[in-house]
Amino acid sequence: QLLHREAITHSLLNHPNILPFLGIYHDRAESPPLMVLPLIERGSLQELLTGPLIDPTTLRSVLLGVGCGVAYLHSRRPLIVHGDLHPGNVLVDFNGKPYLCDFGLSRIRHEVTRTRTVLQQGGRRRFIAPEIISAKKKKSARVTPASDLFSLAMTFLNTWSGQAPFHELANFKAESYLRKGGRPSMPNADQTRCLWDLLNQMWAQVPSSRPSSQHVVFCLEKI
Repeated sequence: QLLHREAITHSLLNHPNILPFLGIYHDRAESPPLMVLPLIERGSLQELLTGPLIDPTTLRSVLLGVGCGVAYLHSRRPLIVHGDLHPGNVLVDFNGKPYLCDFGLSRIRHEVTRTRTVLQQGGRRRFIAPEIISAKKKKSARVTPASDLFSLAMTFLNTWSGQAPFHELANFKAESYLRKGGRPSMPNADQTRCLWDLLNQMWAQVPSSRPSSQHVVFCLEKI
């Protein structure tokens, strides 16, 4: 059922920074069906970040490409929320081009003013918006474009610094710090102040204070 939902969502998408959906493979009744997707040999952004810091050209390509992919999702009608943005769900080819993947937690909003309430079963704690963390304590969560923006900011920070958000804290301490409004420190990496200012907007504690993904792309194009 989850695979079927992900396949339907993925098949609706067509964008240079979204991993293309090729189909479903099912050879016999007793084996589970498999999604068919292109092989990106370089691997995930998470794997790439285990090596040296990404050079400025690749960094800009990755940030802008991921931002464009998210903006595309948010521009769909009905609107699509990814719901599980982190470096493990971004693939990067040898040209530095990123592809968003894994739409298993994505949610389709059928009305502008209403978002389905869902049980968040996956994701990475350090990349999850504080309102989602708090809702998880009540066994439910509302994934929204704003929660995607928060996760996108943490993904950008990880890509820029080479370190996971709150890498110095245990998971439960990182969650508590996030809920109370704590945010990461500015990394000692070579990048403009403009990017740091953008991240501070994207991970604002109040979801309605975060910019749109389209605005993020607009800002990245100027950095």
